[in-house]
Amino acid sequence: MCQYNCNDYSKRTANTGIGIVNTPNSSLTGSGTVATLFTAGQNGAIIRSVTIKAIAAVTTGMVRLFLQSPNPQVTTLYKEVQIPVTPVLANTPTPTPVLPMYETVLVGDLELQAGYSLLASTQTSDTFNIIVEGLDWEYPNPLPTDCCNFKQTSAITGVAQISTANTNLNGSGSITAIFTAPAPAGSNGALVKNITIKALGSTSINGAIRIFISPDGLLWTLMREVMIPQTTQSAFEPSYKQVVAMNFHLEPDYVLGASTQNGEPFAISVEGEEWSYPV
Repeated sequence: MCQYNCNDYSKRTANTGIGIVNTPNSSLTGSGTVATLFTAGQNGAIIRSVTIKAIAAVTTGMVRLFLQSPNPQVTTLYKEVQIPVTPVLANTPTPTPVLPMYETVLVGDLELQAGYSLLASTQTSDTFNIIVEGLDWEYPNPLPTDCCNFKQTSAITGVAQISTANTNLNGSGSITAIFTAPAPAGSNGALVKNITIKALGSTSINGAIRIFISPDGLLWTLMREVMIPQTTQSAFEPSYKQVVAMNFHLEPDYVLGASTQNGEPFAISVEGEEWSYPV
C-alpha cells in the first residue's frame, strides 16, 4: 500500500524515548533538574503519545514537559500535567486491595524539528516513568523513479505465559518478555496493536497484570497496569479475558514484558506488525 498518500516518498522510523523523573523542581523555565526524554532525528519527528506512569502512590503535584533546541540554553515550557493525589482507603480491608498507580497517556501529533528534544520535570519527589512514542522521518536518496514510496508490513506475533508472582513496580522481579520489535536490515520498527490477556484458570481478588518496556530486555520500565477482577472458571464459564489496545510504535530491538501480581497463570498474546520500505 502507498505510505500516507500517493505523492509521499517519506519513510518513518520508530523512535522510542524512556525517562524517569523524581527530583523536585518547581521551575517553569527549564532550569533545575530535568530529564531528556526524546530527541528528534533525521528530518524531524512526530511525537504521537507521551505516557506518564507513577510507580507508587503520589501526592498532588505537576509534571512539566519542555521543548529544548540543540542549544541547551533555549528551553521553553510546553505543557503542564496536573497530578491528582492517589486515593487512600480510610480503613484497609482484608485482603488488602491492589490499587493501580496514577497513569495517563497524552495523545497528539507534535512535530519536532531534528535535533530538538522533549524534556520533563516533576514538582514533587514522586517517581514517574515517562515513555515517548515518536516517529522520525526521512526521504530515500535517490528518490524512486516511479511514484511513490511504498510501505511494506509483516505480521509479528508475540506469545508467552506468566505465572510467577511479582508485586514490584520498579522493574525488578520476574518479568517475561512478550514482544520484541525485530531489527533486520531495513526494518523501521514495529506497531504494537493489541495485547490480549487470558487467564488460564480462576482469578483471585486483587490481581493485576503489568506491562513493562525495555530497550534491551534487561532494564524494565513500568508502562501500564491492567487490573484483574476475581473470576471463577468452570466447564461452562470461560476464564477471564481482556484485550488492551496499544497502537504503540516501538523502536527496533525494544522489548515489551509482562508480570502478574499473583502467582496465577495467564497467557499473553501480542498482535503487531513490522514495517519497512522497498527503497
